[in-house]
Amino acid sequence: MNTRFVRASIIASIAACTVVVSAGPASAHAIVDLEGDPAYAGRTSTIRLELQHGCLANEVGIDTVVVYLDASFRTVQPGKVDGWKVSTKRSSSGSAKVVYTLTGTRPAFNSPTYFPLTIGWPAKAGVYGVPVKQKCKGEVNVWDVPDGPATANQPSPPLYPLPQIKVIKAP
Repeated sequence: MNTRFVRASIIASIAACTVVVSAGPASAHAIVDLEGDPAYAGRTSTIRLELQHGCLANEVGIDTVVVYLDASFRTVQPGKVDGWKVSTKRSSSGSAKVVYTLTGTRPAFNSPTYFPLTIGWPAKAGVYGVPVKQKCKGEVNVWDVPDGPATANQPSPPLYPLPQIKVIKAP
């Protein structure tokens, strides 16, 4: 084997390992899971919002989660989560804000937290974003950059911030 080739291969391997080791952890994100039930236009179903871990800068668990639904969502009924209080407000424009606030023990940084929401889907089929704000001891992350929708059998893409939902025409 050519010595120059072996040397170049070793250098390339070391460089690749350095990149892998120095890569930071993925940032947090909000995931919408329809849990196998399609979001049919004009109907109601329950979803599960998942925040996989706390905030990266201070590495503590979540203490507040805010979910924003625009006026096209007909209704929203947040489910109860042990150790959290929940409130819902509708604005005069019809948009809704659901706020979960920690009342119990702060979840561990790497512990996923799940928030069930029963939603009256918009009357028209389409892709709808559900911005989410996550707070951890003063650090705030807002998940509102579009990527791709959740469907009945596929949660919203976990590596991109804005949870989106594909609402389809009812059969």
